[in-house]
Amino acid sequence: MELFNALKDTNFWDAQIVGKNLFCKYPDNSEYFTAYFDFCIKVAGYPVEVETCSFFLSEAELALNVFSEKVDMTEESLSLIQGKRAELIKASSKVNEVIAKNDRAAYDQQVKANTDALTKLATLRDELLSVRAQEAFEATLSAIAVADNSLDKSIFTDNQASIYESLTRGYSELVSKKMAELAHDEDVKYNKEAAQAFKKAFTLFKADEGRYKNHDNNLYELVAKYLFAYDARRLFSETLIYYNHVYSYMFNKLDDEAKYRFTQFSFDTPKSK
Repeated sequence: MELFNALKDTNFWDAQIVGKNLFCKYPDNSEYFTAYFDFCIKVAGYPVEVETCSFFLSEAELALNVFSEKVDMTEESLSLIQGKRAELIKASSKVNEVIAKNDRAAYDQQVKANTDALTKLATLRDELLSVRAQEAFEATLSAIAVADNSLDKSIFTDNQASIYESLTRGYSELVSKKMAELAHDEDVKYNKEAAQAFKKAFTLFKADEGRYKNHDNNLYELVAKYLFAYDARRLFSETLIYYNHVYSYMFNKLDDEAKYRFTQFSFDTPKSK
């Protein structure tokens, strides 16, 4: 008892080991039982982690059960057991109140986190509608995934469930539509660049036809950079019409041998744009 008494107010974890050891050696001793039980109940009421309180409550309950089984039952021992059982119930009630309060606080916190995440999702959905670049589109999709994964849907309130359903309704269709829109925008940009390049080739060739008709190197440098660098599969019909106009004009200005080489240039030039 001396070591137990020395430790119980300074190091309750070590005191628990010593106290339990002493009680287990003499499980029918009311003095050792009372000392260990009262100690466990006291620690269970400390302002410490709930897990610690629950542990000491379970130790007090175990000690009460063991003592009840081992002690010679008399009116005095029965009265002691009844009194300690009442203390255990009271202490358990207090700890359960703390657990319930903590659970409620955690629940309220997660509900708020859900509300914040739903607000973020609404903002990101609006951003998704307005993005004009592929990089921004992908970044917004990633942000949406992060916000969605942060939601605890198991505790949605009715209002939150309704908001989430509204936000996600038609989401796949929206993403597909936006992807098609961005692809179209990219194609428009590509065709504008191609048309400008074709015009550049046309202007340079007309300005000095002799420079290109009579020198293969010059001709190849011109068409490789401006005329044949674009993938015809990505060109709109209107762009192809202009391309064919430029191609035909230049082709018709060449002699038969140069026409052949010009055709070879169109095959051999890498589509670098």
